[in-house]
Amino acid sequence: QRLKAIHHCLHFLVLLFFLQHFILCISNSTKVKNCMKSLIKFLLLIPLIVISDEDFKIDELSYGEHEKQKIDFYKGSSDKVLIWIHGGGWIFGDKQASRWINRFRNHFIDHENLNVYMIGYRIGEDTAPNAVNDVICAYKKILDDATTKNLSIEDIVVSGASAGGHLALMTGLSETYIDNPCHSMTKPKAIINLFGITEIERNSDFLDETKFFKASNYVKGWIKPDQDIAEISQKLSPIYLIDENPPYVLTIHGTSDRWVPYEQAILLDNKLGSKHELLTIDGGGHYYFSEKEDELIRGTISSFLKGVYLE
Repeated sequence: QRLKAIHHCLHFLVLLFFLQHFILCISNSTKVKNCMKSLIKFLLLIPLIVISDEDFKIDELSYGEHEKQKIDFYKGSSDKVLIWIHGGGWIFGDKQASRWINRFRNHFIDHENLNVYMIGYRIGEDTAPNAVNDVICAYKKILDDATTKNLSIEDIVVSGASAGGHLALMTGLSETYIDNPCHSMTKPKAIINLFGITEIERNSDFLDETKFFKASNYVKGWIKPDQDIAEISQKLSPIYLIDENPPYVLTIHGTSDRWVPYEQAILLDNKLGSKHELLTIDGGGHYYFSEKEDELIRGTISSFLKGVYLE
């Protein structure tokens, strides 16, 4: 908030400077031409003078050599930790993309009180299981960093939307992931899953049945041509990794989601039982919610987080 205030003050001062010189220009008719040339040059320099939101770089951590293997850290006012994983079908997306940051801020209204880590990971066609392995290793890096910062590693919630929801679940259930590259001693306290994929093969079948273009099946786009989708699904589907003591999970899913069918939430609900809270948005799509539904989602997430952190 302090950085935002500085940002707005700079904009105001630049505008004030411009107006002051503009008035001086028009009040001195003999020098209007030269004065206006100077003002035009000044206007062209504004993008270099005014600090934008993008210039306020948050602490960035690296957990690998690839440019995508980085984590952004946003310091909060408490010692609680919240991890956010962006979506994009494992093929697109970026941790600093405004669409994903805005979506996070829209639904996580208490984020300024929390220490937020936003994970970047390798994306692209034919890259499975890179995204899964990356977020699991990023989680281990976050544990180390949070310990260094004297944050509570006993109070970590992992969250994500769409493919990010799948990756949040995989992170929280990684103890039973057979190809786990980065084992951690401390599992997350809870997971918030916004319409994430829970059974890969069935999600792929749904896309084949409902999409006209084959390219719309992002699941098959992520999996390499020589990989067997049934085998990949067994390894990388969260519902097959649930043990006798999984973290508590909140799932939010719309019944009219055309990219991750609502059935995916039901599959997870049946597996987790009492360890699962499911908020069903009747008629809700894939990030298409009314303002009333958004309010319900915000309130549910806020209540869930408060309950988890107070336990």
